[in-house]
Amino acid sequence: GCRSMDERTSALGALLLKQEWRAADAETRRLLIEDVDVGGYTGVDADEASRIDCGLLSSIDTRWSEASGGRFGLRVQEGVLAETIAKGFSSNETWRGFGREVGWVHGREWITSTDVDYSIEAPVGHLPYIPGIGTAVTTGRVYEGFLVFYSRVADCLN
Repeated sequence: GCRSMDERTSALGALLLKQEWRAADAETRRLLIEDVDVGGYTGVDADEASRIDCGLLSSIDTRWSEASGGRFGLRVQEGVLAETIAKGFSSNETWRGFGREVGWVHGREWITSTDVDYSIEAPVGHLPYIPGIGTAVTTGRVYEGFLVFYSRVADCLN
């Protein structure tokens, strides 16, 4: 129930109840970065992603999922990724396929934070915009960071 919900995400919960998707997305990124970022670039790198607090991930996911009727959240994203991985593409194609599915890739290009769709009509899994927490968005290592992040989500939420 609500009592066990992580206190750290109460502001996030309030934003989501009002369906303030953009502000909730920014708050989600702030929470994740604050939890594990230890310096260097601001953001969550692959090493840090493996240490994100499970309670925090669970609480973030529950709040997004409940506010969006199951459309948005980390578990939904992880499920789309698992389905994409199961198709057996190369790693580049896996990420592109996943990105297309959740609306983070248009054509061959990853969208930037300015192109995020902050509406309930956005594709399933579009929010929260997890690429926004990365430190290596422009390099090949973005995929490594994603893989570690969603492995952590799977470990924590399944």
